[in-house]
Amino acid sequence: MISPFPDITREVNILNRIIWFLLNILFGGFISMTMLVWVSCDMEMPNFFFPVLPSSFIQSVFHVPWIDMELILPCKILFNAFLFGLFGFVHTFFARNDVQQYLITRLSFPPLALRTFYLILTNIATWLLMGLWQHTSIQLWDFLENYTFQHEYRGRHLILLIIFTLINLPGMCVVIQFDSLEFFGFKQIYQSTSCPIISRTTGMNKLVTDGIFKFCRHPMYLFLLLGCIISPSVSLDK
Repeated sequence: MISPFPDITREVNILNRIIWFLLNILFGGFISMTMLVWVSCDMEMPNFFFPVLPSSFIQSVFHVPWIDMELILPCKILFNAFLFGLFGFVHTFFARNDVQQYLITRLSFPPLALRTFYLILTNIATWLLMGLWQHTSIQLWDFLENYTFQHEYRGRHLILLIIFTLINLPGMCVVIQFDSLEFFGFKQIYQSTSCPIISRTTGMNKLVTDGIFKFCRHPMYLFLLLGCIISPSVSLDK
């Protein structure tokens, strides 16, 4: 549903819109895609990813996890659960209408950047999840564990990514059924501040029951879960 925000008609100059657009690309979609790649490769950053990074510093940022806390297994599981809970809290808390209304009315936050701001906060929590994740080193199954793939880890990661992507395609295509530019927050940035869609972060103004929604309420989550399970390599972390 459309959030019941007050009618705020102050305009935002083009420079601010461009800045929010760039922030959306950098901290929005890019980090989201990075996390999907990380998950697809069994909670590892694939080796083929690092050669395209321009500097050793940036490579170190993407070399996750950043630290090994050397915890015992139960503590690792609890700590990872805490990280996942933190991500869930940020994802849910900042989607609340009252929180968004507070940002707009009390902090004079530009409504057109609300969706982008929500994506940025969620993806910062995502980055912390990846960077601080403590691997349990418990492998449930691994059908790629043979001599060839052990010596060619890049090929192993590529196979995992391709399989994960193919399984998730039906779920990702759901975005096409809606306005993808609005879904990712780009459309709001260049809309007039009086346009009602700028003050909506998630959800639609009507219940969708056609297409794949006839069979599943959340297709994206369903196929994401299937992609995690139907994989030739699955660890306890995944």
